Amino acid sequence: MPSDRFDFEQQILKCWNVIEDLKEINEELNSEQIGAITILYEVKFQKLWEQFEDVMMNLVRENKMLNEECAAMRDQLAAKTKGKK
Repeated sequence: MPSDRFDFEQQILKCWNVIEDLKEINEELNSEQIGAITILYEVKFQKLWEQFEDVMMNLVRENKMLNEECAAMRDQLAAKTKGKK
């Protein structure tokens, strides 16, 4: 099944679980190591999230998503209308 923008968003959000995973292995690493790795991944995921938001906002600004949804609805209505004749 193809992914959509909502699947993409959910995958990004799941990535933040890495931070919780690192906190759980705290017993194996010292707090300084955990802190450095946590900061690294928080920065990476924040940049990823900002990029995702930029992409989505550009689509909204250009009305591409709205136009695509309207076109799909027109196609569905046209198909239903043809089926009734």
